[in-house]
Amino acid sequence: MMKSKSLLANVSILACGAASCAFAAPAFAQDADENGAQQERSVGVPEILVTARKRVEPLQEAPVAVTALSGESLDRIQATDLSDLSGRAPNVTINQIGNFGSSVSVFIRGIGNGDPGSTVDPSVGLYVDGIYLPRTVNSSLDLFDVEQVEILRGPQGTLFGRNTTAGAINYRTRRPTGETAARGAITLGSFGQRDIRVSAETALVEDVLAFKLSAFSQEHDGFFTNTFVGGPGNRVSRDAGRSRTFSLRPTVRFTPTDTFELTIIGEYYNENSDNLPTINISQPGQLLQVFHNPPVFEAGAEVREFPFNVEGFSDIEVFGVTVEANWEVGPGTLTSVSNYRDTTDFNNNDTDGTPASFFETLRETPHEQFSSELRYDWDVNENIDVIAGVFYFRQEFFLQRDTFLDITNTGTATELRSQGGQTHRNYAAFAQIDYELTDRLSLSLGGRYTYEEKEFFSSLFQPVALGIAPRINLNDDWSNFGPKVGLDYRLTDDALIYGTFSRGFKSGGFSVRGSTATALGPFDEESVDAFEIGLKADWFDNRLRTNIAFFQSNYDDLQRTVIRSSTDPNNPQETITDNAANATVRGIEMELTAVPIDGLQIDFSMGYIDAQYDEFLADLNNDGIVTDNSALPLSRAPEWTLGAGVSYNADLGDAGQLTFRGDWIYVDEQNLLANGAAIGEIPSYNVLDASIRWDLPDDRFHVTAFVKNLNDEIFVTSLTNVAALFNFNQISPPRRYGITFGFEL
Repeated sequence: MMKSKSLLANVSILACGAASCAFAAPAFAQDADENGAQQERSVGVPEILVTARKRVEPLQEAPVAVTALSGESLDRIQATDLSDLSGRAPNVTINQIGNFGSSVSVFIRGIGNGDPGSTVDPSVGLYVDGIYLPRTVNSSLDLFDVEQVEILRGPQGTLFGRNTTAGAINYRTRRPTGETAARGAITLGSFGQRDIRVSAETALVEDVLAFKLSAFSQEHDGFFTNTFVGGPGNRVSRDAGRSRTFSLRPTVRFTPTDTFELTIIGEYYNENSDNLPTINISQPGQLLQVFHNPPVFEAGAEVREFPFNVEGFSDIEVFGVTVEANWEVGPGTLTSVSNYRDTTDFNNNDTDGTPASFFETLRETPHEQFSSELRYDWDVNENIDVIAGVFYFRQEFFLQRDTFLDITNTGTATELRSQGGQTHRNYAAFAQIDYELTDRLSLSLGGRYTYEEKEFFSSLFQPVALGIAPRINLNDDWSNFGPKVGLDYRLTDDALIYGTFSRGFKSGGFSVRGSTATALGPFDEESVDAFEIGLKADWFDNRLRTNIAFFQSNYDDLQRTVIRSSTDPNNPQETITDNAANATVRGIEMELTAVPIDGLQIDFSMGYIDAQYDEFLADLNNDGIVTDNSALPLSRAPEWTLGAGVSYNADLGDAGQLTFRGDWIYVDEQNLLANGAAIGEIPSYNVLDASIRWDLPDDRFHVTAFVKNLNDEIFVTSLTNVAALFNFNQISPPRRYGITFGFEL
């Protein structure tokens, strides 16, 4: 889809003109008290507290580009998992990875990772209660009983654990308060949606020991129908893309003294879901069509009914525990955060998405991780604040892949098997000093030293009848020092201007899905030098909040993951990661929140990026020829992202309160493929959501009727070009609606 460059130029000029009047703010962010109580009818832009710098401070005093969404605002936009936050902040897109259950790819400012391989670290760090989650697989966490989600844009490597070269999502659950309370909701909707959310808390020992239990169950019947009737039992058409998830979170908070607090958070998650069906968009010359000739559909078309012979599934189980201790020692606070997390993951998938037994996979991926951080935050004097600490992280995973191939339609599929795994350790020390040079001018100096080592093995594909192939053992290590320098100046009591320089680091690794010994790697680290200038301001007696940021990020040795043909006769394709590119990403971000009259709130956000390769030299086809691909677009880097929301609270007196809300998200055209193939181009899209909520007079019960994707916009969420074999894509959910009954007791 072509767009009018002159129109966009005019939009840009208008936006920059508005920016010169300080026109922007955190879209959709609202405050929420500790109990998540109903927000009062708004009389101004609420204050928002964030932890983007590992300390609690007002959003408008934090010199970083961050969007904060409270638990209350997440409830009001019917957000149930991370994918629902796509477009809720400028230059941020989040999409489900179709073949891998509750997995999402997060891209911020045009940089991210959509590969489910556990040896490729994500460019956007995901942190839950201070704990780093190192994989895109199983990353789409539920958003029930969440205190706040913060989306930080740009490298955050000084204070946030690992590999945040593009940004970070900081996710904090609600803690027990010591009160006896319960809250929850039941949602019934189209496509068999049945969601139950419940949390209850109480004091076990008054003022000393508090307990809370949160539970979340989500089901829906899927947005597709499998019309395949062949095979054992002469199956009939059935729903496809079904989802069944359940999570449980017990939390204990121990406060024996006024200076010590211990919180223990348990985690249990179980998923038994269908994979999002693969839609065949292959071209006539590709082998799937040459030998099997199944139905082909247009890329991006709304295809909801089609036949495929393997009903793919994801069975996932997660156990975890996080222990956080805060102890006031001397002039500051000593914080320890440790976690253990164990995951079992079985994934069965009809990769070709057709009735043919062309390409089918079964994956088993157990994974475990442990991390521990110890930091001290203290006020040296009234002008100097310091945070310093050490960090340790370890993860281990094993991957067994069984691939069933019948490329030439012989009627008998060949089963191939490969195995791989990795042990990965990270050691780091970090510090940041914030120095108030004057009453208005502050200097921030920070840095993080990181050492990483990875021990990797792979047994390449070969027929199961021949057993497991010999193991190839590899190892490597990387070290890095990443500095950060920032200045911020308070123009007035309500306006802050800031500038920062930071260097981000993402360690190297191995390609566990490489098909030959040379393709396994290692690939080297990538780094980024990031510059940012921002302005934050409140206006008109707190009726208007505006934030703006200009940025430029220079990436060296950018890691690119591509799927290409393989020279291995047992495996016709491979997925590899290499340091193929240097790139520059620059742009502007604006956010606005306005409360022009009591009860009416208007949110707006805009992101613009100019993302270009400076150099992209790679053998994308595995034909032995390295080509210059510098003119290709960066994957998942839409030029424009826009968002807007309007809510109005109508006071009904003795009948309670009605809240009307509408949200709009726009994402510009983009290419979804790292290899830049033309088939990866998808047009821009708009999504509209709407809801009406009725809060009863006693603030204890509420009812919400909602419609998501009101305009029934269909767009491609992921697309894969598998060299000479086949192409497939997955598409977005259709229009859906429902009603939620909620309570807070």
